Amino acid sequence: MLKPPFSRTIIHPPFSNPLRLNEPASDGPAISPTTSIRYTLPATIRHRNTLARIKDDPDKYYITELRTSRLDEIRSYLWLAGVPNCGRPLHRQQLLGREIIITEDPNEHLVWHQIRIFIKPLPIFLLDLDCWTRKICKSKQLHEPACGLLLSYAWLVRYESDLRIAHEKGLLPDFIHLATWTEFISEFLEHIDLQSLSGVSPRYQYGELRLSRLNKIYYITRFTWRDSVRGYMTTSTWYQDFFARNFAWLLAVFAFMSLGLSAMQVVLASTRNNWAFENASYGFSIAALFLAAGTVSVVLLIWAILFVYHLLSAQINNRQVMQERKRFADSRKEP
Repeated sequence: MLKPPFSRTIIHPPFSNPLRLNEPASDGPAISPTTSIRYTLPATIRHRNTLARIKDDPDKYYITELRTSRLDEIRSYLWLAGVPNCGRPLHRQQLLGREIIITEDPNEHLVWHQIRIFIKPLPIFLLDLDCWTRKICKSKQLHEPACGLLLSYAWLVRYESDLRIAHEKGLLPDFIHLATWTEFISEFLEHIDLQSLSGVSPRYQYGELRLSRLNKIYYITRFTWRDSVRGYMTTSTWYQDFFARNFAWLLAVFAFMSLGLSAMQVVLASTRNNWAFENASYGFSIAALFLAAGTVSVVLLIWAILFVYHLLSAQINNRQVMQERKRFADSRKEP
């Protein structure tokens, strides 16, 4: 039977803690054994491009908030979009120049594109022990992504600066203080096998995922017109990014073509009155053609070598990490 990944009262005002029942946190209010997290569910959710009322099917809300079905469908290719490591903390994201963009879709959580990273605020119900007992623990399809989402916040919020950023961006509620958060995450990690990550959904076996590669994976592996055209995720600015990204190499191609055509024009138009000048022009034009072709070939060769190197390195690293995690998981099962 599935169990919640914590059991003690730590963050105000959630669970039950016989050791700290009425003790105040070092920087937070007193904890009462009768209080519980109060949160308001939204009136509607989006389901299959239409609005659905949550009161008609409350379980659908938890599925929408937790499950990463789009990533689970391509889980065998996720190593192409990210590495099987923990994600960077929030202060590091800002250090890399990334703008934190709020998303409520768990499929977009910790997906990054250029200078933006999409992060889903932590659902308040994940701090409610009663919700885990009544809802989440009854379904493995909810329990694994819920543990994974909490694990991702163990990556994101490690220091006081991270917690401050989380409050500023609305990722965590203001009543969470550093001391209570640290103790809560410490207990949570005691219930998670960090070596094998068993009990965590496949998506959270990886940290941050690159959107451009997720799009390419969808272009190649999905066999529907919608996925082949739109990819994994698209916005109104994607066309601008597309032309900006491809203009440079298109300009280089046209420059090489112009150089080649100019050289051939010189060869064909060489005067036959001055043999020395004609031979020099002919030789220079041929040399220019070979130089242009050689430069393009070298650039393509270097690109191919780097592509194969990074592809094989990522594949080997992913295989080694997954084998090690499987070995740890198997060792836990042995009596």
